[in-house]
Amino acid sequence: MLTKSRTLLTLVMIALPLSASAAPPAVTSPRLTLAQGAASLNGKRQCVAFSWLANDKGSPRGGISVPVRINGRSIPLQLDTGANVTSLYGAFPIKAGWAAKGSETFRAKAFELAGATLDRPEVYVNPDMEEDASLRGTLGLPALMGRVAVIDYPGQRFCLFAEGDLPAPLQKATFVRAMLRNAKFHVPIRTGAFTSDTIVFDTGSSEMPLHVDLAAWKRITGRTTTAAAPSTIQGTAWGKPFTLAGAPAASPVTMGDLPLGAITVFTNPDAPKSFADWPVPTDGVLGNAPLWDGIVILDLTARVRFGVIR
Repeated sequence: MLTKSRTLLTLVMIALPLSASAAPPAVTSPRLTLAQGAASLNGKRQCVAFSWLANDKGSPRGGISVPVRINGRSIPLQLDTGANVTSLYGAFPIKAGWAAKGSETFRAKAFELAGATLDRPEVYVNPDMEEDASLRGTLGLPALMGRVAVIDYPGQRFCLFAEGDLPAPLQKATFVRAMLRNAKFHVPIRTGAFTSDTIVFDTGSSEMPLHVDLAAWKRITGRTTTAAAPSTIQGTAWGKPFTLAGAPAASPVTMGDLPLGAITVFTNPDAPKSFADWPVPTDGVLGNAPLWDGIVILDLTARVRFGVIR
């Protein structure tokens, strides 16, 4: 944000009529509506349609699939802002002749995403993950760095803009500060006495409203045990099964000053300190679920901020 110099402020004050006893009323811009935000994306070459991926339990919004062109071929990848690499599953990259057998990575000769071209990015090979024609791999956060990513959940669109190309209406979205550390996008969360600025926004945890370690879960929900938790989620993460216990937050949840409402918070009783063991301080992850009624903006330029239109 540009700040006026002290000299300029003094000149403005001198120019006011001497009879003025109060500052003029502040002029506020009308609140940006979801319809206006969505309309500003219509016809943009930087936008592509995304598909919802059902999870193995039949939930229709278990993940987001976006089309990516690698070496001239259109490949569906899961948008996973919690992943710090882009990877392809199974033997597909070897069969395609892009990676040698036994290689952990390869350099893509051409990589296009939502109208943007990445210069020979490194792509990881994950032979342990099952792949099929509907999902070939994972699109990690580093592929979006230096740009502004927009997820229009109701319109099922993913967009990737250069900073100067972000549509003017979207620049009026409600933004909160964010933080990039170790290829993770952290947002500030507050509920009751619990506050954290190290919650990772993770589209790969799609239907997970908020997932934290057990000690934080107890503080947020006001419960002393997960034994009678009213909600559970069963699934797999990177091929490993898990069962999470969930309960409503005892107080409304906010991201910065943005209200997310009363949401269900989950924890893994079998791994009570899973986030504490991460290499950088992390208190949990926030998935798509609290936001999929609106449009979110991940500003991954030098500003590093998170915007929401609802």
